Amino acid sequence: MPMMAFSRISFLWAITVLYGITESVHALSYDGEIALPDTAGGLFGAITDMGDPDPSAWFGVDGYPAKIIRVRLGIAKIGNGPEFEGGGGSADSLVAMEEMGRFELNKAEERLWSLVAEERDPSSASWYAYAGVGNPPGRLVKVDLLQMKRVGYVDITDKDIRGSVVIGEHAYFVTDSKPATVLRCPTKEMFHGDTFSPMEVSLALGEHNVQAVLPSSDRTSLILGTYTQPARIVKLSVPSMTRSASLTLPKSDEMIYAGAMWGNFAVFGTSTLPGRVIKVDVVSMSHVKTVELQPGEDRAVTLVVYSGKAFVGLANEWEQDTSSVVQVDLETMREEAAIVTPPGCTWLYAATNNRGFAFFGSRYHETSVIARMNLRVAKPDVPRAPTGNATGQDAVVLSWGRDFPRYHTGGAEVVGARVLVRPAWHWDWTAEHVYGLAAPDPYAPTEGPGRIIRVHEKAADLLAGGYGAIVDGLDPMEAYKFAVILSNSAGNSHRSRSSPSITTSFSARLELLLLAFGIVVELMLGAAWCWAYRGGSGGAHYGAVPGLMKGGHEEDDEDEDEG
Repeated sequence: MPMMAFSRISFLWAITVLYGITESVHALSYDGEIALPDTAGGLFGAITDMGDPDPSAWFGVDGYPAKIIRVRLGIAKIGNGPEFEGGGGSADSLVAMEEMGRFELNKAEERLWSLVAEERDPSSASWYAYAGVGNPPGRLVKVDLLQMKRVGYVDITDKDIRGSVVIGEHAYFVTDSKPATVLRCPTKEMFHGDTFSPMEVSLALGEHNVQAVLPSSDRTSLILGTYTQPARIVKLSVPSMTRSASLTLPKSDEMIYAGAMWGNFAVFGTSTLPGRVIKVDVVSMSHVKTVELQPGEDRAVTLVVYSGKAFVGLANEWEQDTSSVVQVDLETMREEAAIVTPPGCTWLYAATNNRGFAFFGSRYHETSVIARMNLRVAKPDVPRAPTGNATGQDAVVLSWGRDFPRYHTGGAEVVGARVLVRPAWHWDWTAEHVYGLAAPDPYAPTEGPGRIIRVHEKAADLLAGGYGAIVDGLDPMEAYKFAVILSNSAGNSHRSRSSPSITTSFSARLELLLLAFGIVVELMLGAAWCWAYRGGSGGAHYGAVPGLMKGGHEEDDEDEDEG
């Protein structure tokens, strides 16, 4: 049966969007991974050098003993601009990540919980960093990241070191004690004899378990977030270590685990169910806004900031051994997008970023995985194959996407959805459709039976973010297959898989004809019954009742004897 022309295509609320999506050229997509065997305990802490022409990252391994692993990030040909085109290179310029080396700390130096580097001197062949280990408690191990070796150690406290930052010639370390303490260490004097002694300051009662420590944008203060209920933000002037301000957050903002600076704002992630992202003005020391992530997006334990967006790594585990990275717009404090990590990349306790890419490392696996996420340019993810929710004689109601529609957007607003339609008996889509181009197979018929039709590209017609459609103008009792291509500011997604064969319902006109035919047949049968009941003559039916005459009296017995 030939396919009729499409009169329109309209979108409906097939899947409810959980929140609005703001326009953005910055997005989120998956761009490779690397597996690191023999890393039981998983990755914890990460360092990268923004100025390296061939950037690497160093990841701590929370093992027995602790380890340091260096990974080439594969972004040497990528520039520093906000887009590939402006910053140099292209998506094709990426190369695979690779392990460049690893080394272990001493056998008794276990559970790496903190990793921070000094400011790098490009003229030096060494670059020093400090690893805080859980065993022995309070031990700092000095390592050379370029020479990949352990340099020495110092035991600066009897408490566990959970956070660290370097500002100028001092390194600052925070502990998980009750109350927490902050230690200031001059980097030039560390590990040079037995006379070294850090300056230590205790926070106030109730300011316990500091996990997040940040330098202010002018690098004159430390911003501390406590792992308490509710959380508190403490501001210390440096290098004097004097307390300048503090802030108690709302009751529901608790258990701060990670943080990053965005101008004069500190952005914190919480280890709650679900996770929360908190924005604090550190100049006025005021709470600006908090966004709670979606159910199941638990424990915001790593956080990197790029171009006004926070990219949040979760400590959770979805089905198929995956987790998620969530994108939050820091201006509006709205969750914009998210992406699922590759299998094996869960519990994202390590993260760093370089040249518009973020690198999230997993924990609690014998083989850890680092996922490379593109923060700059991303086409929408491939949508799921459409499914038919309802059919009519000339229309099919379709829907597609995940439970959370933002997982398809690529971090930017979906501005188009191309629905491809073909008769189920015709051959499959062609390579040109895979990349969302206009032309179908040049050998496919352009009219009549079997032609592939592409409908809807206008953003003005989109509802619900483009995750459902009514396709009408179809033929009744005809089987069709559908596919979808989504578009955003970065371009088109790959084509989805074909839907199962979906058949339109019975023709209404034919249904009316059959109904009329049924009524005629029923009338004819009724008439035939009446005719049969009357026996075809005027009085035949009276004889049907034994013993009755026309007048209703009994007939005389013809055999009765006369008197």
